[in-house]
Amino acid sequence: MNCVEFETCLHPFVDGELEVADTLVATVHARECAACGGRVEKERRFRELLRRQPRESAPSELRATIRRRIRRSGRVAAVRPWLLAPPVAAALLLWLLLPGSPPSLVSELVDKHMAYAQIEQPAEFVSAERAAVEAWFSQRAGLRVTVSDYSPSGMRLIGARIAEAEERKAAYVLYEKGRTLLSVFMVPSSERALEARGQHVAYRGQDYVTFERKGYRTVSWTDGRAVFGLVSMLDYEALLECAHKLRADRARQAGG
Repeated sequence: MNCVEFETCLHPFVDGELEVADTLVATVHARECAACGGRVEKERRFRELLRRQPRESAPSELRATIRRRIRRSGRVAAVRPWLLAPPVAAALLLWLLLPGSPPSLVSELVDKHMAYAQIEQPAEFVSAERAAVEAWFSQRAGLRVTVSDYSPSGMRLIGARIAEAEERKAAYVLYEKGRTLLSVFMVPSSERALEARGQHVAYRGQDYVTFERKGYRTVSWTDGRAVFGLVSMLDYEALLECAHKLRADRARQAGG
């Protein structure tokens, strides 16, 4: 096994998903190649950071609201039980939980942004060349990713990595403005509608969802084929402008 072959199986190797024979071959290569062995250690440290990320529980006010609604729905069921056939009961439970539910995908992206920021080299593929990053995504994971140029706004492209979000492969592009990081995620999905419960805003004729978590601001949207999420401590005006440029660049690529 050479380094190129090892790179293609790095993530399943670290996750313990390779066949026994492939695992043995990859293990031997990682021991003999200092560069690939170092990448394995970085990926394992990163996964350990993810496991240590805190899991936030629902606020006490939300829990109290849900309990009140459940008690109230219980009283309704006692009076008119025939109205709560199983499908209707499931819909009622979903309605009870949705108003205060967090945007799970966006929350996961914030956690990943925080974890990446803590490792020495957050980018798996280091490059300041947009074309090189786009080609890497295509060759590495078959993802058509648009990498925008934010340098006029003082943001420097650092590189990219293949991430995971809700058990899907996701593209992660990293930028830096001074000491502030900007993470741009693309999660391919042909079925999923953006379920964020943040604030819906319009910017330059396009709809977005803004949401804050753990001190980080997010801007997200979907084009029907993928969900996009920008995570940073930058202000919303900067994030929305970055989102607008990414959408415009992606539209030009699709039309060109």
